Amino acid sequence: MCSVLAPLFYEYEKVDGMVNDIKDEVKSLYEIMKEEKVQELEINSKNYSIFIKRKDRDENNQTIQKKQTIMQDIKEPVVSGETIKTPIVGVFYRSPSPSSPVFINEGDIVDIGKTVCIIEAMKVMNEIKTTFKAKILKVLAENGKPVSSGQDLFEVEKV
Repeated sequence: MCSVLAPLFYEYEKVDGMVNDIKDEVKSLYEIMKEEKVQELEINSKNYSIFIKRKDRDENNQTIQKKQTIMQDIKEPVVSGETIKTPIVGVFYRSPSPSSPVFINEGDIVDIGKTVCIIEAMKVMNEIKTTFKAKILKVLAENGKPVSSGQDLFEVEKV
């Protein structure tokens, strides 16, 4: 069994002196995998078996950059009429953990910068904070349920 590690990792078994043909096939398969964005490929034939796993650093860096860009694009909660809306898609949580008390209750008056909930997006907990002083009239979203960007979370009255 032989293996090579670079941006490409592959293993092959030498059967009847066919290593050169296999290397050429691996290189051509790898190019196809890059074009089609396939991460792993396994081929078993009567003469040989090939396992290829791409480790493309450029693509990993692009994914990280996309996540960072998404996080930078998250805006302040949108106030529409008398509601606070979520600026992102995710899962709505009223408290920092299942055993913790909720951030706010109906009837509470909250100051500027107070955390009112958490939206979990891409395994990141995003605190949603008020941008004005308000009285919470009604909680409109259900704890632990998905919310869409622009969805009403709280009915409020500016104070």
